[in-house]
Amino acid sequence: MNKDVLEHIEDTVRDIMPLDARILLFGSRARGDARPDSDWDILIILNKNKRTVQDINDYACPLMELGYSIGEEINPIVYTKTEWDNRRFTSLHEFVEREAIEICH
Repeated sequence: MNKDVLEHIEDTVRDIMPLDARILLFGSRARGDARPDSDWDILIILNKNKRTVQDINDYACPLMELGYSIGEEINPIVYTKTEWDNRRFTSLHEFVEREAIEICH
């Protein structure tokens, strides 16, 4: 895992995320089997009941912009805690809960 990129991601997360949000790195970067061109999969779980377009603008867009500025592909996904809990029987939920690394908070 590229520690410099992870530090940039963590710095951005600290600057923009609510303190009660869960921020998870998943996929090949979390497993440690990433290739140099692998993307950074970030799951953002907000402690609220309803997600808004503003949440995407406030939390996902800055991470995508960071990726553009440092030449890395960062793919943030935003869910509320309620939405994430309702997806607990999906393959994405199982995969993330099994392999993800919580970052920052």
